[in-house]
Amino acid sequence: MNYIWDILLKADCQNTNREKIVFKCAKVYSPYMEIALEDLNKTEIDETLIVEVNPYYRFFSIFKNFFDVNFKESIELREVLFDIIMHYLGNIDLKQGLSKQEYYKKYILQDILDNIFSENIKEHIKYLNKREQDILLSSLIRIYTTGVSLELFKSVVNQIFEKSIVYINQDHKKEILIYIGQVKTKELENKIQTIIDLFLHIEFKVFIYWQYHFGILGMDHTMKMENMVLY
Repeated sequence: MNYIWDILLKADCQNTNREKIVFKCAKVYSPYMEIALEDLNKTEIDETLIVEVNPYYRFFSIFKNFFDVNFKESIELREVLFDIIMHYLGNIDLKQGLSKQEYYKKYILQDILDNIFSENIKEHIKYLNKREQDILLSSLIRIYTTGVSLELFKSVVNQIFEKSIVYINQDHKKEILIYIGQVKTKELENKIQTIIDLFLHIEFKVFIYWQYHFGILGMDHTMKMENMVLY
């Protein structure tokens, strides 16, 4: 983590609200690095959420007189302003690296949060972390360009639920069986329901199996007593 935008991206990965991070002007720092970390190999934001920054590495023209040692007044105000400006500069950094697809994903997510899709999807999308939302939104863009696809639905489920298996009933093409491979929780239930609502037509009938797989003749690992369910 060498730059302020690194810190903001790491916050997303840790599912931490960016606004809770506090940027402070470092008293001791390397002139060759923007983030002043005691441990140069550190890869996580600690629980204090305080990040010390060398503001002169890239932003000397902005901060050259901000913390003049001869000026002792309004220290607290300047620290608050420093934090606000650093957040602003970090967000500019992130926007400069956005592609057209990233903007599309932001617009779609905003539509979801504005209840354009449905109230359930608006509420359930919050259970997906940043990585999972990114998978979901990227796949929605593919739907808009290529049309509805069961393979795309299967891909999204498999990426978000790594142990999952999606089956399509060969006798009833509109019937789908999903093995999740995890113990059922309200959070996981909301996640899978969001994917179903967004990627499957209403005419599909979906059966969800959680920690226990249904038995399949000829596949011994699915036919273990007390570790299988009936379909």
